[in-house]
Amino acid sequence: MNITNVDDLESKHFSPHGGKGKIDMKFAFTKLKKKGKKSAWNFFGIAEFPIGATAGYHKHEGNDEWFYILAGEADVIIDGKGHSIKKGDIILTKDGSSHDIVNVKKKLVLIAIEVETGWISPQRYT
Repeated sequence: MNITNVDDLESKHFSPHGGKGKIDMKFAFTKLKKKGKKSAWNFFGIAEFPIGATAGYHKHEGNDEWFYILAGEADVIIDGKGHSIKKGDIILTKDGSSHDIVNVKKKLVLIAIEVETGWISPQRYT
């Protein structure tokens, strides 16, 4: 079992995937593979996007990523199609898809989870 508290995580201030501006993100459980543990887990993260910041349009290859929106409003572009997102929304970017977070209208706070798809059974989630 692994337990950590968000207050104990170091915050990283960076521009992901060539996006505009900088976001703040705290990552948990990213070292499981580095410790030699078998895991499909890439990361669990809590991100804050200030108004004007973007994620940078990028393609997922070999992994799926979920966002759960805790606060704020923005747009997400998935495979070239735009969608408005707000508190309570859950977004899935599947392996092979591309996405970006843009047009942050209110400070966006989200949980991001990324897992490798090679570990997932053929009966995929929807």
